[in-house]
Formats: sequence, C-alpha cells, structure tokens
Amino acid sequence: MCLYTCVCVCVDRQPAAVRLFPTGSEFSAVCDVIVEGVASFCLQVSMCAVRAAAVLLRPNHQSSPVQLADVRRIVEVVMSKITEHHHTRSRESCSGSKSGVLLQTLTCFDAACRLVEACVCDSSLKDGVCSAQETLDSVCVFLLHCCDAACIPAVTGVCERVSSPQVLQLFLSALSRQFSLCPDHMTSFSRKLAASGFIRLTLESKAQLCSGNRNVSLNQICCDFLLKLCMCLISQEHTWTSELQDVERVLQESLPSLCCCASDWPSVLSDFPQSLRNTQHCLIYLLHLSLLHGDRFLSDSAVFSAVLRFVSCVQDLPASVLSSVLYLLSVTQHAGPRLDTVSVSVLSKALSSCPLLFSRALPLSVLSLIFLYPELSERFGAPALTGRLSEDTQEQELLELLHTNPAALLATLAVACDAESAASRSAVAVLQCFLRSADSLSISGTSDLCDQIRSVLLSVLQRHTHTDGLSVLLDVSSVIHSSAQMEHTDFRLLYHVSNLVGKLDSSDSELLLSVFNFLYCFLSVCPSHATDRAVSLLLGNVRLMELLEEVLSASSSSSSSLLCSSLLLLSSLTLLQHKHSAQVHRSVSVDLHQIIRRLAFSKRHTDTLLIKCSVRFVQVCLDVDTSALLCVCDAALQRPLTSIDGALHPIGHSGATSLMTALSALMLMTQDLMVSAALNCLGSLMGFLRRRSPETAQHMVCQPWMRFLLFSLLSCDQRLRPAALQLLTQLVCFSGGVSHWRTEVESVCEEIEKQGATNLTDDGTHTLRLMLTQCCALSPPDDLRMRMEAIQESLRHLPPSESSSRHMLEMTPG
Repeated sequence: MCLYTCVCVCVDRQPAAVRLFPTGSEFSAVCDVIVEGVASFCLQVSMCAVRAAAVLLRPNHQSSPVQLADVRRIVEVVMSKITEHHHTRSRESCSGSKSGVLLQTLTCFDAACRLVEACVCDSSLKDGVCSAQETLDSVCVFLLHCCDAACIPAVTGVCERVSSPQVLQLFLSALSRQFSLCPDHMTSFSRKLAASGFIRLTLESKAQLCSGNRNVSLNQICCDFLLKLCMCLISQEHTWTSELQDVERVLQESLPSLCCCASDWPSVLSDFPQSLRNTQHCLIYLLHLSLLHGDRFLSDSAVFSAVLRFVSCVQDLPASVLSSVLYLLSVTQHAGPRLDTVSVSVLSKALSSCPLLFSRALPLSVLSLIFLYPELSERFGAPALTGRLSEDTQEQELLELLHTNPAALLATLAVACDAESAASRSAVAVLQCFLRSADSLSISGTSDLCDQIRSVLLSVLQRHTHTDGLSVLLDVSSVIHSSAQMEHTDFRLLYHVSNLVGKLDSSDSELLLSVFNFLYCFLSVCPSHATDRAVSLLLGNVRLMELLEEVLSASSSSSSSLLCSSLLLLSSLTLLQHKHSAQVHRSVSVDLHQIIRRLAFSKRHTDTLLIKCSVRFVQVCLDVDTSALLCVCDAALQRPLTSIDGALHPIGHSGATSLMTALSALMLMTQDLMVSAALNCLGSLMGFLRRRSPETAQHMVCQPWMRFLLFSLLSCDQRLRPAALQLLTQLVCFSGGVSHWRTEVESVCEEIEKQGATNLTDDGTHTLRLMLTQCCALSPPDDLRMRMEAIQESLRHLPPSESSSRHMLEMTPG
C-alpha cells in the first residue's frame, strides 16, 4: 500500500513541465503496477491504487504518444472493481464504505474521461495518440459502455438511499463528457437516459442539494449535464428545429436558478411576473421532454391543470413553448375534464397568434387534440395537417387519425385539393391508403361528414382546380354514396363531374378512373325515380361517350382498372337507356367479339376483376338485344351473314358457342362472385338464344358438356352449392321440362331428404325454393312432384331468406 501512496504523491507533486514517463514503455510499466494493485483483494490497497491511477491519468503525465491501450486497461480494472463492490455489498444497510469506494472509482473514471476528451479536443494530443492497438473512437465507445453498464447501476443504487454531492458531481461530470466523446452514439443513449428518469433525478438532486446557493460546483455540473441532455433530445424532434438557439438560451439562463421541488412547479407556472417567464418556459420544456420519454414528474391531472392555467394567463407564446404546451395538454387531457368554451377560445387565440407553429410536423397527439374540438379543427385542422404532411411521415400514423377523427378526413381532403405541393401530394397518398382500408366504409354512416365532403367536392369542381387531390376526392365521394342520402347536392355534383369529363383526355387515366367510378357509383345507388334524369344528363355528354369508346378500343394499352370501370359504367348506361328509352346523342362502338375472345382464350392472362366486368357487360348486351347506345362491331362475322349468324347478330353462332364454353369454365372456379356472374350471364345467353333461335337454344342446353358441368357442380365439396341449384333451374327452364334433367332433380331431392335443408346457406335455401317452384310449374311426373312438394313444405318452417345481395363493383388503381 505504501508503494501506491508513494506513486500517488510523486505523480501528484510532479511539475507539469517535467514528464516522469517520457516513453510509452515506462508509462506502461507503471500501469502494470497500478492495475495489479487495483485488482488486489485488499480493499485499502485497491483504493490506494485507484487514487494513484486517477492522478496518473492527468494529461500532463502522459507519455508521447498517449498510450490508449494502457488507459483502457486501467479503466477496465477500475470498472470491474466498482461492479464487484456494487454486487457484493448491495444488501448491506450501511452505505458509507460503499460511497467511499464509489467516490474513488468515479474520480478515476472521470479522470480517464477528461484525458480522452482532451485527446479529442486538443489537436496536439490527438496527433500524438498511439493507434497501434486502440483507436481514439474505440476508447470513447468503451468509456460510454462503462457509463452504461457499471457507473449508472452503481450510482443510482447508492442515490436511492442517500445522495452524496461528491459522487453525483463526479458521476454527472463523466456523463456530461460523453456528449463530446461519442456524439454519434448520443441520440440513442440520451433517449435511454431520459426514459430512465435522469432528467428527474438531476432536477431532484439540484432541489435537494443545491438550493440556498449550496454546492455551487454540483449545481454547475447538473446544469451542464441537463443542458447537453435536453439539447440532444430536442435536436431529434422536428417540432423544435427552427428555435433550437432560443430554447438553448432559455435553458442556459434558467437552469442554474431552478432549484425547487417538482411539487412546486404548478405554483411557479401560475405566477404572473414577467421575471419568471423564462423559468416558466424552461419548466414547460422539461415537462415536455420528460413526458415524451415516459418519465413523469407530476401526475397527469396536475400537469394538465397547471399548463392550462399557464396558457390562459400568458399570451404571445413562442412557437416552441406553444408546441410544448399543446403536447402536454394532448397527452394529459384524459386526466382532466373536456375543455370548456373559454379554454378552447384561449387555445384558439394562442394558435392564431403563432402561425409559425404550423410550419412544422406536429405530433399525432396534438393533431388529435385539435380535431377533438370543432372550433379548433375548422380553423387550424388543415394548416396543422399541412405542416405534418410536408415532412416525411408514416402514413399509418395519419391513417389512425383519419379512422378516429372524421373531421381529420375533411382537413386532409382540403390539403389534397390545394395547389400542387409536397403536402398535397402526401395528402393524396394518405387518402388513397385510407380508401384501400376496410375502415373507410365507416364514413358513409356519418351523414354530417358526408354532407361536408360533398360540399368540399362541389367547391373544388366549381373552382375548376384539377389537382391530384381532385381524383382522390372523387374516390372518397364514391365511397359515401348511398340511396338514402341522395339529394339535390348530389345532382349538382353529377352536373359538375359531367362537365369535368368534357375537359379530359384518355391519357388522364388516374382522374378518368376516379370520374368513371364516381359516375358508376352514382348510377348504382340513384333512386329509381331519378335514374331517367341522371342517365339523360350523361347521355347528352358526347365527350363521355368518346372517352368510353377510346378506352375500350385501346384495351391493350389501358390499365385494367380503367377498363373495368369503363365496362361497368357503359353497362349501367346501356341498361338505363334501354329502360327509359332515353335519347342518345352519340353511340359507343364496342368490339364485343374481342371481349368474348378474352373470356374464352385469355382468362389466365387477364385480371380476375376484368373478367367479372367483361362478363357483366356481355350479359347486359344480351339482355337488351339491341341498343341505340351501343354500336357493336361485327367484323368477326363472315360476309354475307349466314342465316344463323343473322339470327344471332351481333355475336353470331361462333360467338355464342365460344361464350358458352367460356362461361362453363368460369362456373368451375372457386370464387363465388365469379361463379355467380357466369351463371347470370349464362341465363341471359340462353334467353337471347331462345328469343333469336329456339332450336339453337335447345341444342346448346342438351349438349353433353352441360350435363358434365352440372354433375361437376353437384358433386363439388360433397354439398349442394347454390351455383349447382341455379344452373339446374336454368337448364330445366330453358329445356322446357323436367324430363331431360329428371336424374339430376331426383339427386337433389334425395340429398335434401337425407341431409335436410338446415345445412344450406341462406343463398342455397333461396335458390332451392326457386328451383322447386320452377320444376313444379313444368308438370313433372307425379311421384317427383310429390317429393318436391314435400320438400317445399319442410322449407316453409325455415326463416325466409333473401337472395344474395347485389355487389357494386368499384375499381381502384391497380
């Protein structure tokens, strides 16, 4: 022990200008002795060696170059000693010796940090660093790891029982030096410190040990650590970027005098003197940072009421302070009552006086607070979202806001429909993502919101501002349509959207898709008494007919979604024109044979939705026979037309056969919607054939492949599918009797008698009722008729079921 005392005294008294260890080997030899002493099992010897190490690590005692490997060896053994002593004595009630050991080891560690910091900051020392075994960066990272793994657990363990000014001063000094030693690692480390309560620990220590001008050095170290920690945390937040210097100035001026307990903070925030303004701002910043990282000085209710009183009494707040105030209110509002009218008015006035606030990305919780109160959302919702959308942000976060706050949807629409900007483009992307989510359908149930969305769309259309936002606004409007809500505003919208079509080109595919979707949705939900008015308006739009023809004629270059939307819209227009005999100003040329060929030969390479829409369009063409709106191209038919092609014009015999084959293949698919569409189209085809050529219809119904198709559907999944029952009904109906299909009808009856009808779905029960009714009406044999009537009687005991609801297809960009 005397040896280490002697080394300590000699090194301590050595003049700074004279080096005891001019060479690296001499310095390493002394380090060997000290390391051996620190590792000693005798605590007194170990602590004496630690004191010697602390003196040896002063910059003026270093050899040239500085031996970083030896510095690291000393720190490693000292840290192992502090960890060992912390664990072996952690359960002892007396902490005096423990504090002494901690004080000595922290003194040594702080000296090592000071030395490495000098190497980092002093170019002459940096140039002299020996890099053979250790780099300066690696030693810096090592010291940071020592802080995290050894110093923090040991110091916090002691401070839980008694706070030592000397220990805290050395500890916070070492922590503070890490910000200059490892700036690249401090982003994550500072967050960890804040989340572990180090802001609160430091402020409580100041209040306990530094009030009344006591422990001035400790107070200075606390302030230096807090300033570095807070500024590191603040620099990571986008909401503070433009006011970093002002925030730093407030913290620098206010932290030294801030020595009151956290319980006194609410009263400080309630005082009115102008002299306390910076201190109040400092408290707001500290509360913000602590809550942001999960550390709570005060209860949420205390913070909420104190901050609300503060903002009510102080006007013209800086943007950074107001941003923190809004954050604090937003995350603690659950602990207080809903803001009354006066408080909302105060916030509104504060927001009005600080337009700079909306140039930044406000936190999601602040946006939620704004949209919680109509008075705030109407005035500040769109500007607040603009700031958020101008920054790179996660769409998912804003989607949560749109789902929980309907008013936010209106504000996002307003931003999307503004002039082209980064914010408007981001708003469009968020709204498109929102429309793809299932929750978007919930907005149609909010009548007030739907009315406001209609008003926004009407305003945009009247201004003739056709931005990217108009497309997504039309998509949102398509979602909110429902027949129960159709009113005069909807027809005004239809008029303006129809006018918009006149200004579009077929190359405007995205906007054209939204327009077609809107028009199709409008016609689909329009009340029957108003469809004549709607279809007359659209049929009078020659440009709309031209665009539909251009899109369909360029099917190889048009997007699948646009083709689908065009087919659906043209299908609706054709049906309604036929129903009301509406005047047609321009017909639409359609190559029906190309569509049938797509169904027959290109199913594997065609989008599923496009197949469904094509089937639907072909069905409409067959149902209306001839239409003034459609000019069906028959170039695929040979000239002159044969008698059978003439009878089956415009699809001809080959087209009918190809379509029958295609529909048969579609009915064997597993998708219920596809099977249903194919069955409906088959019914229309058989009806068309029976009207035009009964012999051809009878021939096709009785073909072997129809029996095979029916057998495949009846035996699928060992259960009766609604599709099989519907096909059997059609075959019985179009063949004119049950005799040709008696075996299949008896098979269905046998299955029902064996299994019962309770296992059928609602659609299956409904289809079974229709099949039995149709078969009984065609004079079947008596024994079969009695069986079917018995089954009908058993079905009467089941609750009535509705046929499957009609699905309204809407296209989204693929």
